[in-house]
Amino acid sequence: MQRLRNHTIKPATDWRGSGQWLLLLALLLLLSPAVLADSGLTATILAEAKKLGLKSEEVSFSLRLPDGDVIEHRGTEARAPASCMKLVVAAATLDLLGPEHHLKTELMRLGQIEDGVLRGDLLVIGGGDPAICGRENSTDPLWELRPWMAKLETAGIDKIEGRVLADVRYFSGGGVHPDWPRAQLQRWYCAPSGALNLNDNCIDVLIGPVTDGEVSVQLKPMHPLLSLRNKLVVTSNKKDHLYHISRDAAGWGVTVSGKFLRTSGQRTEWVTVPDPADGFVSILLQMIRDSGISVEGKILPPASRALPVASTSHTLASRLPVMLKNSQNLYADALARVLGRERGGDGSFQSAAARLAAWIDGRFPGHEGVVVRDGSGLSRQNRLDARLLRQIIEMALKSRWGSILLDALPVAAVDGTLDGRFQSTPLAGKLRAKTGTIRGVISLAGMFETSAGPVTFCLIYEGRHGFASRARDWQDRSLLRVETALRGRSEGQG
Repeated sequence: MQRLRNHTIKPATDWRGSGQWLLLLALLLLLSPAVLADSGLTATILAEAKKLGLKSEEVSFSLRLPDGDVIEHRGTEARAPASCMKLVVAAATLDLLGPEHHLKTELMRLGQIEDGVLRGDLLVIGGGDPAICGRENSTDPLWELRPWMAKLETAGIDKIEGRVLADVRYFSGGGVHPDWPRAQLQRWYCAPSGALNLNDNCIDVLIGPVTDGEVSVQLKPMHPLLSLRNKLVVTSNKKDHLYHISRDAAGWGVTVSGKFLRTSGQRTEWVTVPDPADGFVSILLQMIRDSGISVEGKILPPASRALPVASTSHTLASRLPVMLKNSQNLYADALARVLGRERGGDGSFQSAAARLAAWIDGRFPGHEGVVVRDGSGLSRQNRLDARLLRQIIEMALKSRWGSILLDALPVAAVDGTLDGRFQSTPLAGKLRAKTGTIRGVISLAGMFETSAGPVTFCLIYEGRHGFASRARDWQDRSLLRVETALRGRSEGQG
């Protein structure tokens, strides 16, 4: 667990006497805008929480107004940030690696080509890219690998004497963090990260429609490791429409059971893969064979050198919208591990956490209680405070790479995890923010523009379970109240 060091300041002198105390108090008030510069808005935000049944100790917030005033309540109290942890990953990777850092996956040949036969192995080298998938071509999750088949054909390869191998040494350690909920590891948001990643490290499970009394089930992308057990039965009662998808604990067998409504259309669900590298190589091997190239699988002596055949690459900047707008955990954990590796670590979760914690300590010194465990925010042991998350947004506003981060955030009432919030309000289309949700935690950090300048903010609820909807309402109502108050001030001055 990576913890930032505490910063404790001891008084240099022993203050005595009422006059000296008054002077000290005056200095503190002048130097600390966080001492409720606008107590009216602070009270308003706390009142909104109270109306919704939220306790004052369950909420924390930090907002900076266009005039520089800071509104805070428990703003330096470290709490679980949930997916707002992704703001740290985005800012740190942009700051340390740069927007044009390339995430590369390479296909190499280990041997010479003689009369159409590769006298050696094919080797795929992973570089932690989380994005080889069907997002840009939803009908074909393997579309980015298909040009590789053309490259093999161009190279004149008809047969591979050796094997198809994977080099995953770019990352160290497992792809699943020990803090993650064990009962949810087959859900898409718990997908393991690896040096090689394909299709979000998930299997698409296409269920339905019902044909001739049978429920159709397909797995995509299908490959030799996968097996399917379809135990679905058809129902005509909407109340009975309930199905379950599971995967063998450490294997590739997928079971779909339950009842499926006769009149329902096709549904798409997802289940995680047990091993990203095995899945990648199995699919690649199947694609090679399907293209007409035979693979003998002989174990051959090691080759003296590796020669390039094909590759795919994405920039860091191009991957951030999926990570932030969709809150894709795999992307955040993979990019955090890339950062750890590129900055001298071994690409493990531990090296990622160490690098992120060091970046926070270097860029934002003085925040006590900060804990970094993963990049996605899925770990409940992460700890950040509202002021820090607000300051990261402010850093983006001032940085050369800042527009890349801000443009990748969900937009209120428009897209991503904010598409259903702030609809038909003055903040629709204006507010950009990262959302976060784990059980008992709802977070929101971002900014919106006003005629006087930007408002940056972070609001966190951490408390009783079952209050998620109320916590989101509190965040939305509070920000709308702030926007209304600032608009009123502007109109009054005009």
